[in-house]
Amino acid sequence: MGRLRRLVLSAALLFVLVAMTGPVQPAAAFSSGGTNQVSHAGLLPGDIIILGTPGSLTDYLIPGEFSHSEMYCGLVKPGELIWDRTHKNYMPVNTPYVIHSTKSKEQGNGLGYDTWATAVNEHAEDVLVLRVLKGNGLQLTSSERDAVVNFLKSQLSGGTDGYPVGPAYDWGWTSKQVYASETNPLSGVKGYYCSEAVWAAYYHVLGIDLDSETSTLDLGVSPDDLWHSQYTSVIAGEVGTTTWSASSGLYKLTVFLDEIYYDNDYDPWPKGAGEEYIKSFCGDGIYPTAEGYPGNGKIGDSPDGYWSRSGSGALDWNKYFYSVINYDRYTKVRMEAWEQDSIDSDDQYPVFQWYWSPSTWHQYLNNGWYWSGYRVDLGDCRYTIYFRIDSVAW
Repeated sequence: MGRLRRLVLSAALLFVLVAMTGPVQPAAAFSSGGTNQVSHAGLLPGDIIILGTPGSLTDYLIPGEFSHSEMYCGLVKPGELIWDRTHKNYMPVNTPYVIHSTKSKEQGNGLGYDTWATAVNEHAEDVLVLRVLKGNGLQLTSSERDAVVNFLKSQLSGGTDGYPVGPAYDWGWTSKQVYASETNPLSGVKGYYCSEAVWAAYYHVLGIDLDSETSTLDLGVSPDDLWHSQYTSVIAGEVGTTTWSASSGLYKLTVFLDEIYYDNDYDPWPKGAGEEYIKSFCGDGIYPTAEGYPGNGKIGDSPDGYWSRSGSGALDWNKYFYSVINYDRYTKVRMEAWEQDSIDSDDQYPVFQWYWSPSTWHQYLNNGWYWSGYRVDLGDCRYTIYFRIDSVAW
């Protein structure tokens, strides 16, 4: 189904539900069906899980491809009391578990814990696991990861063991609050919806804003906003019949965009004097011929907005983009330059793109910077770009 048709149906269904029942509580609620085989192996506390099942109710109601978000907490440690909201008991030691906010008769209303098996494998058909890097491409330290998880645990109204479940699930998903104690001005609820909880933890602890503001209608912060964030990379998942694990090995891709040279100024004075913007997509590709799931440094303007000049010529970018890539996955790097103004439509320059199979990009692993030695000439636009792929200790 096309995105526009899906959006129209979503809006219509939401209007009907509100008209019939009053305030609706669908946003990223824990109600999708389906199963998957995604493993927690190789994951770290603070990794983000987004889930969805095509054709489900939440798939129609939530803007984007995914409808629910969770945070991986790690394994239950000796002496910890972690309340299993679904099975109504405390989890055994070494059980992998997540924290998430959901609206469900079985799981309880609001923020709480579930096992990996229940919340991930037994919940949805499509799953992506995201890892967060800092804006400068540095990894989070173990203490920072723990702090992110512990902040979300601290918001539990029943204490860090999570019993009873709460604060309440917040259906007011057109806005977002950092603290569960804040009242949503739309819903009047003190609590979180699912992707809001994940966003709040990273924003409060590290000042990282995971809301890419790219999902349909840009309502609050959606699971797709987390996926499209410039700070997140896809490291594991299952989509369709393809499953991949983080345990196969994760590596750091660094792309350096040195310069863009464009021959024709599509927006000469007085339209905009050649304002130049850049989008970047770099990271894991799902299928050899597909667009692929982009990684860190993607979707949106460059970190410093835009550069401008009068007439054609070189724009000296000197910008770095980063991604975590999986050893077994296809990897893609894509740069898009365009001019933008308020008088006529935006003007897109030719797109630069690399797309590698694992056997191809493995040749560059730990070999330092690679550069073709000249500008990549695409006609109206030429790019000078470098990259490197390095082993890191996760």
